[in-house]
Amino acid sequence: MGFSDALRISGSGLEAERVRLNVLAGNLANADSTRGNERGTYERRDVIFAAVAPGQSFSDILKAPSQSPVKEVKVLGMVRDPRPLNKVYDPQSPDADSEGFVYRPNVSKLEEMTNLIDASRAYEANLTALDTTKRMASKDLTIHV
Repeated sequence: MGFSDALRISGSGLEAERVRLNVLAGNLANADSTRGNERGTYERRDVIFAAVAPGQSFSDILKAPSQSPVKEVKVLGMVRDPRPLNKVYDPQSPDADSEGFVYRPNVSKLEEMTNLIDASRAYEANLTALDTTKRMASKDLTIHV
C-alpha cells in the first residue's frame, strides 16, 4: 500500500465520520421535537458505512465483497431507527392525540452523546493517520533527494 492509498483511506474515513457527526448532532438537536418532520415526530437516524474498493458501486458491494486490499470508507446512506417512539401521557400538550398521548422522538441523549464521543475519536484517529502519512511521505522525499 502506497502513500496515496493511505491518504485516500484516511480521507474517506474523515468524510464518513463527518457525516456521522452531523447526523448525531441532528439527533441531539431534535431529541425533544414533537413536530417539524414530514412524518410528524422526529425519528432517530443512523449512518450506514461500508469499506469498499475505490470506484465500487453500491450494487457491486451487494454482489460480492471486493478482493482489493485497498479500501475506502463510504457512507451508504442513512436509516431511521426502528425502535418505537416514546409515548408520554400529556393531555395538556397541543401535540397530544385524542387519548392524551404525545409521541416523543426515540432519541436517548445519553446514547447520542456516547456516539458523538466515539465518532469524534474516530475522526481524530483518521486525522492522526492522515498527518502521519503526510509526514512519512515528506521524510521519504527527503531521503531520496
